[in-house]
Amino acid sequence: MGHYRKQGLPCVFFPLLGAYKDCLVAFKEHGDAKHHIKIKAQTQPERIKVSNLGPEVMITPYDTALIKEFYLNSDNYIKDPIFLELYSKLLGKGLLTSEGNKWKAQRKILSNAFHFGFLKAILPTVQQTARETLAELQTISLNDVNVMDVFQKITGEVVGKIFFGEQLNHYKIEDKPLTLVLAEIMTQIGSLNLSAERPLLGTWFIQQGILPKHKRIMNRIYNFKDVCRSIITERKKIRSETKVDQASKDMLDLLLEYNGEEGKIEEEEIIDQFVTFFMAGMDTTGHLVTMAVYFLEKYPEFKAKMLEEVKTHYKPQEKVDVDDLNKLEFTTAFLKETLRMVSPVPGILPRKAIKDHMLGEFHIRKGDCVGIDYFYNCFNEQYFKETQKFNPGRWLEKEKNFDAYAFIPFSAGPRNCIGQHLALNESRIILAELLHMYEFSLKKDYEMKLVFSFLYEPEKAILADLDVKKEISL
Repeated sequence: MGHYRKQGLPCVFFPLLGAYKDCLVAFKEHGDAKHHIKIKAQTQPERIKVSNLGPEVMITPYDTALIKEFYLNSDNYIKDPIFLELYSKLLGKGLLTSEGNKWKAQRKILSNAFHFGFLKAILPTVQQTARETLAELQTISLNDVNVMDVFQKITGEVVGKIFFGEQLNHYKIEDKPLTLVLAEIMTQIGSLNLSAERPLLGTWFIQQGILPKHKRIMNRIYNFKDVCRSIITERKKIRSETKVDQASKDMLDLLLEYNGEEGKIEEEEIIDQFVTFFMAGMDTTGHLVTMAVYFLEKYPEFKAKMLEEVKTHYKPQEKVDVDDLNKLEFTTAFLKETLRMVSPVPGILPRKAIKDHMLGEFHIRKGDCVGIDYFYNCFNEQYFKETQKFNPGRWLEKEKNFDAYAFIPFSAGPRNCIGQHLALNESRIILAELLHMYEFSLKKDYEMKLVFSFLYEPEKAILADLDVKKEISL
């Protein structure tokens, strides 16, 4: 770190765990793995910091001008392979793992498929999936409902249907829905990634499936991909026999038809993109809606306000439209404030510099990593007043101009989240359907503690009791 000390940068080194040690200490002492960042932003704001993540040097810029420069010069970096290599068998060569011209080609293809018209056309699918999943609770139990499980079931099904259509429900693995098995695989790999097995045994050893536990995980990945190939094969056969109008096509149709200057898209790449979108779309959106429900319970005055808005502008008996959702201004502000306080993704995957370069006035060496912490500026009084106060109203101040790089829960620049509009639309629909359908209350003795593993999330499940509203027809 001497290179950066000479430049006058604040440097902190922790053996082995590195910057992650702060998260562990913050959770142990305050029940919030990001407490130290939130407090530091208020009491000791700084432009940039240098620490370590394991054996690697990690530079974290906080100044928004430096953050902007980082995003606008993304070709200086690649995603640090060490954080993704255990996922490689599952993620393949999708948008999350690709770099350079390969990433640019994939981004272009998916952007063409993920256009406004397509996002608008799938809203009824989101609405139907949310309504059916929430209504299904009445046949199971309305007590001690794990809200994140419910919301992730909705968001997982939505991603699956966007890619593979309604036929997704016909396919099972181990007599379980395809999306549920994929969610379980992701959890298993995430646990392995944070365990002592990974550094001790190495990625190659785990992926060879030499130990029975590892072999079971690898076999589940292979079985999952086999089923995805079956779906694609069947779709090709169906489309060779019957054509559908443009409005009825799902993402699989659009990707199979694509034949641009990049050429056709291979089946394996389609599967990789599905897994990538599922990983990003199910977890993060499910977490966002879960935390929104927590804050609705914590602040009943906001719950009443959102309910009134939903009753006025969201008609559950009608197919939802983008115009309807855009009228939910308070709901949108509430979700933004939730993201400011507890964004499920607290920062980017570390980027490794592929060449020496300047970031502002600072010289970054090839091989060192740069990371962005989304929380720091969300709790910096320079950008947000009364940062510890949950205040959706701050997003409704028409004259207020926020620094575009102070609030970036969906990242920024050319690599921003391609699914961010879908995520916000999903969240608004799920909340609207929930408020129309049920009264809900969380357990009175619930104590929120926030951990950081792969995502920033509650340590313990948030459980709710639901009561059916009489006026809602199911």
